Amino acid sequence: MAFAIEFDARNNILCARLEGRVTDDILSNCYAAVARYAVSHPACRGIADVSGVAEFSVSSRAIRELAATPPAIPEPYMRVFVAPQAHVYGMARMFQILGASTRPNLHVVHTLDEAYQLLQVESPEFSPVS
Repeated sequence: MAFAIEFDARNNILCARLEGRVTDDILSNCYAAVARYAVSHPACRGIADVSGVAEFSVSSRAIRELAATPPAIPEPYMRVFVAPQAHVYGMARMFQILGASTRPNLHVVHTLDEAYQLLQVESPEFSPVS
């Protein structure tokens, strides 16, 4: 599994979890899946969790291209990118900086606990999204 999308209806949080090897195409496909879900469902907050990534083979070009697209989850809803690995954290910060004008509510953190604190949620209950 490259990525999975889950939703916590009680706390109104959409979570994209990426695992294993992540490439430009996998990241782009995940972003598109989140955007499709966000368009067809009520507005929500979001988490992108790459804690389970073993290999992050995403180019800086792909990060720049994604940052130039409209946000997958529209403003004003908070999004949090969870990246414990230093190199992935750096790429996430690059995305945050490049997309700052269209994503002022995007935060990059190292742990899920930090994400939950930002979103002010204690015990999320995620269910798979088809």
